[in-house]
Amino acid sequence: MKNEFIPFQQALELKELGFYEECLFAYYGKSDLSNFKESDYELCGDRNNSSLKDGRVSAPLYQQVFRWFREKHNLYAVIIPTITMYWTFKTMTVVEGIVEVPPYNHVDGNDYSTYEEAELESVKELISIIN
Repeated sequence: MKNEFIPFQQALELKELGFYEECLFAYYGKSDLSNFKESDYELCGDRNNSSLKDGRVSAPLYQQVFRWFREKHNLYAVIIPTITMYWTFKTMTVVEGIVEVPPYNHVDGNDYSTYEEAELESVKELISIIN
């Protein structure tokens, strides 16, 4: 079940970008967020948006993050199977209903061995686009 949630580092970066959606879980730890070690944090139930209070960082589901990028920033990520039986991704911006359709002009040149790896790398790319 833990794999359904964005890892701590990306959850923290999303908070800094303004992700303030209600989440089922949060990362909770005792260290100062400015001097954190990811291993100091673990998932715990959190019905409220923790907003970085009390050492907690909301732990969104991948689905929530992809929806937030679509709705707030018009950014999309498409996870694509490759001919080598690996996975890759394409990020794109949608402006006034104009959507690029397959075959895509440019696709990330990296192959990831699992869908989940491609999913995480696409989230990292979307975060870097906003930064």
